Amino acid sequence: MKVLLIAPPRLPELREAKSLMPPTPLLYLAAALRDQNHLPVIHDLSLEKHLTTASRDGVPVSLGQLIDRFRPELFAINCYTSLHFPYVAHISEALRSRYADVPIVLGGAHPSLFPREIIENCSFVDFIVGGEGEEQIVHMAQALSLGESKADFSHIQSLTLRKNGMALHQPRESYLSDVDELPDPAWDLVTLKDYYTDHSDWNNPKNLEFHLAVPILTSRSCPFSCNFCAANITMGKKFRVRSPRRVVDEIQMLYENHGENYFSFLDDNMNLKKEHILSVCSEICKRGLNIEYETLSGLYIGSLDREVIDALDQSGCVFVRLAIEHGNDYIRNDVIGKHLKREKIYEICAILKEKTNIRTASMFIMGFPEDTCETLEDTRKMIVDLRLDVNQVSNLMPFPGTRVFEQARNDGLLLHNYDVDRLWSGETCLDPTETDFLIKPYNMTVEELSEYRKIFDELRLPGIRQ
Repeated sequence: MKVLLIAPPRLPELREAKSLMPPTPLLYLAAALRDQNHLPVIHDLSLEKHLTTASRDGVPVSLGQLIDRFRPELFAINCYTSLHFPYVAHISEALRSRYADVPIVLGGAHPSLFPREIIENCSFVDFIVGGEGEEQIVHMAQALSLGESKADFSHIQSLTLRKNGMALHQPRESYLSDVDELPDPAWDLVTLKDYYTDHSDWNNPKNLEFHLAVPILTSRSCPFSCNFCAANITMGKKFRVRSPRRVVDEIQMLYENHGENYFSFLDDNMNLKKEHILSVCSEICKRGLNIEYETLSGLYIGSLDREVIDALDQSGCVFVRLAIEHGNDYIRNDVIGKHLKREKIYEICAILKEKTNIRTASMFIMGFPEDTCETLEDTRKMIVDLRLDVNQVSNLMPFPGTRVFEQARNDGLLLHNYDVDRLWSGETCLDPTETDFLIKPYNMTVEELSEYRKIFDELRLPGIRQ
């Protein structure tokens, strides 16, 4: 079966950003399809420069030309966040109008949170796949290849479809237990140079020439259950790792065949298993790969020690993000459930600051229901004490399905612009980079939150340490 995998466009406010990545989820889906003798093609709308003006009936001209050549039998569209959904809905409706006989399936974080609502409200969407979807997309292609009258989707888990005008949700029973069973991402289906941008101001102690931070996954999911995080809803709680050998095989292929030498590890918890992270670092060093890399989603401080930090440094790590979450011990440990001691935070940050090649960024969150001016002052003091290179403080986004969402809804903390019944539509932003406050703490005003927002913004870039 011919499957067209579509990535949504970059958001307008991010279109000029310096870092643009190939769509990793679609590379994995394409590899899984091809492994079972289906024919996938990837089209990334983030590479389109004139989505609105260069379109025909709402379909970008280049996409329409590709469809006319390729004649896909299934459209699979990824939707990362609520910010992307309005356009994903727009392009899905345009595709349905112009190519009425081709089924449309949506996947990604946002549809995974609202599968029933999207199916019930968007007649132009046929299916939603929740969470990781390699097995699902293959089963769907196999079912559809039999013809519409014979297609049977009843055996496909984590799939929501329309039946007799109503949403039928088939729950997930299991996740992939061995991610090493998956084929390597289909890197040959994208042109890496299309994603090249100016990275001349990035930390680059080896003075390498690079124009792209190539995304790499070494593991999936997170076993923790922080009260604000929706990762478990989409990826499950079982932490699963790829073999270090296969991870570095992929890096080496990109290094030798494509000339790529800067990588971005996307894992939620790359260093959760010490043996795993040490083995990845060891493989990089043993093969003599002259590369640099960053940890995009944050390292878990509780599993870091001097041995791991030394290994990161020796294997080419030049930028780390540290998921601290909060400067107040009660909120960090009892409210969020982070279980991370203050002493450990200071210990690890001190070790990292010894590494002159590694730049550091802290990751904090503000606006929990239990926050006060005093607790946020604890975060401010910690930022000042740690003296890291970048200090990121995000506003709390209470994602549906999380404990903090239920708490805020039950206790009447949702602000007036937070329409619970319309969250599926993307009208309210649920992306953690958004600056609006969606809940009000028990003992703080929105004005007080805004004052601390200004303070944290001023502390974001204290300057590169010498």
